[in-house]
Amino acid sequence: MEQQLTAAEFNLLTKDEKSWHLWHGAAFLMAYRNDTHRVNLFHLHDYYIELWYNTSSNQIDKIFAFRSIELLEPFLKYIELDAPVMK
Repeated sequence: MEQQLTAAEFNLLTKDEKSWHLWHGAAFLMAYRNDTHRVNLFHLHDYYIELWYNTSSNQIDKIFAFRSIELLEPFLKYIELDAPVMK
């Protein structure tokens, strides 16, 4: 059985290694856009991962893992709580 990476261990990986773990195990949650980036949020094991994709340069600028709930705040304004729930 493969050992799960902690958020700290994930952050020590190269960008290519981080990308591999995202595409082979992380769950995409949501994304938002700002002036320069599409910011993607993923969940892996017991932490979250942000991937910052620069829409002008067509490059990934950063990928980092975190466990802090406070870092989820930029995503909260894009969640519609008034939307009807399907049953």
